[in-house]
Amino acid sequence: MDFSKQEKEVNEFGVNWTPTIVFLDKDGKEHYRFTGFYEPDEYKAQLGLARGKTLFDLNQFDPAIQCFQELGNLFPKSDAAPEARFYLGVAQYKSSKDPHPLKEALEELKKNYPDSQWAKRAAPYEAIP
Repeated sequence: MDFSKQEKEVNEFGVNWTPTIVFLDKDGKEHYRFTGFYEPDEYKAQLGLARGKTLFDLNQFDPAIQCFQELGNLFPKSDAAPEARFYLGVAQYKSSKDPHPLKEALEELKKNYPDSQWAKRAAPYEAIP
């Protein structure tokens, strides 16, 4: 069996472990990845986060907002939820140029995910009046 094509893709995408799920746009640019086995709901949450991050990176803020909101509503206890909440606030800000969604994201992160890296990353939003 010839594994040369698979080996090329493994090297091209920096896959060190399986399963590794890599989300690319139509031009082959990577937007999100996750590695390992997940329970079904966590896997769905990771897929939702990947979709939202891809839309966000492509400056499609309204669909990204919808995706992040849906993830938060369906999977609020998932590992993906704090990151989705962070990016929800950023996408809302980028869409509206109103900084208040950033502050709202920080408040929700501090309340629901206080020990997450995303609450720490949002800490500068405390300065928003």
